[in-house]
Amino acid sequence: MLDNILHLPLQFFETTPMGQVLNRFTKRYYIASSRQIRRLDGASRSPVISHFSETLQGASTIRAYGHQERFIGQNKDVMNENLVCYYNNVISNRWLAVRLEFLGNLMVLFAAVFAVQAGDQMTSGTVGLSITYALNITQTLNFWVRKACEIETNGVAIERVCEYEEMEKEAPWILPRRPAADWPDRGTIEFTNYQARYREDHDLALRDVSFRLHETEK
Repeated sequence: MLDNILHLPLQFFETTPMGQVLNRFTKRYYIASSRQIRRLDGASRSPVISHFSETLQGASTIRAYGHQERFIGQNKDVMNENLVCYYNNVISNRWLAVRLEFLGNLMVLFAAVFAVQAGDQMTSGTVGLSITYALNITQTLNFWVRKACEIETNGVAIERVCEYEEMEKEAPWILPRRPAADWPDRGTIEFTNYQARYREDHDLALRDVSFRLHETEK
């Protein structure tokens, strides 16, 4: 993913907040029932990182104009939006845990009821073994269900990485047509009908620019 990021055109970095890019390289833990919530959590975390980094870079300007309170308020707003998603994700985890505990307790209850109903048909050792295994069901359920959820939801992290993998890239850094081994032998730079634009959907910013710079010239 880092290799693909380094090959993306300048247009991507002009239109994508740096916090969103950094966020793709951070943690990737999900649960099946809260997969969409975690997507929201990831999207809402990007403004937090962007705002914090921009505030640090412009701290001197913010203090010079006396806008500290405004930036503190903006930081609180983006943090609250992120915490809403994070809190819902925690709730979904508790929702799953309560139901797994309930299923485990039901199995312990049924094991005890069946042991009472069996009466003298079961030995005390068999009864103790069945209840002991039933008590371990809760821990086993939590472990395997969560592992199965992680396997499924970790695919979201792959999905987010593949999104950058499939983006259009710039030309290769090393082109097949290479200059001569003794290049450059002169300090002359020549532009002939040069044209450039900021992005594909913008008009040309430079049109038919031609000039030549000789040695020792700026």
